[in-house]
Amino acid sequence: MFRDFFCLFRRSLDAGTGVFLVVLCFCGNALADSSDIFELSAGEMVFSQRAQFYDVEVGGLVPLPVFSSGSQPAYVHFFAAGSVINFDQPATGSTPGINGITDQSYTGVIPAVGLRIPATWGYWEGDVGGAFFNVDETLTPVTSIADVYLQTELFLNQAGPGSLDLFGSYIGGINYLFGMGRYMLEAGHTSGRKVLFFAGPEVIAQGNDTYAAFQAGGALSADVVPIHTIFTLEAGLLNSTVWPGMGGYEGFSFYYSY
Repeated sequence: MFRDFFCLFRRSLDAGTGVFLVVLCFCGNALADSSDIFELSAGEMVFSQRAQFYDVEVGGLVPLPVFSSGSQPAYVHFFAAGSVINFDQPATGSTPGINGITDQSYTGVIPAVGLRIPATWGYWEGDVGGAFFNVDETLTPVTSIADVYLQTELFLNQAGPGSLDLFGSYIGGINYLFGMGRYMLEAGHTSGRKVLFFAGPEVIAQGNDTYAAFQAGGALSADVVPIHTIFTLEAGLLNSTVWPGMGGYEGFSFYYSY
């Protein structure tokens, strides 16, 4: 089981949808634990420039006897994520709208499986699965897509005084790309280390052929050890390709593992 968190470990909940749920749990023996790991997470991200993202994910990691690095096992990673992506943009001749606005909404599920390979410097993970979405756009019939989902992650646990996490994903059919870099540092703890805090900057780029957003901000995570849960709050500035000027974003998520 995942117990006694005290080493840098991460899981994101369908980051490709734009809800970026990061787990920064500092564990002592977690990566060396040979037991199965259950994961549950959910969260939201809201833009001031008329966009919202919501996700929930259930999954787990099963250790493998191969690809191990010292006492750290490799894992088969599997998950199913439900996602909602919604954003507005000014209507055009090719994308008619109501009151000058076109609303686009993507609602679907993503099942995937992959490998997490450990190393002395952290780990690499690659996952592949399916993306099944209903696409609803103003004044346009609802359509369904079934396509590929890809994601990859490179986690460096000793990048200077903190840890660097690089993540990317792709949702086929709607051609949605997500890329993120986040650098986290230990930011304190409560008495007895029952709650551990981590903070740092992040940069995110996401979108498809009709919409793109660029974000820069920071994240604060609280690892509540007794309940095996990490709560993360992120916020910052953004700009999109369809709205003028700068805006803001905020996101909140939780991640439970055992």
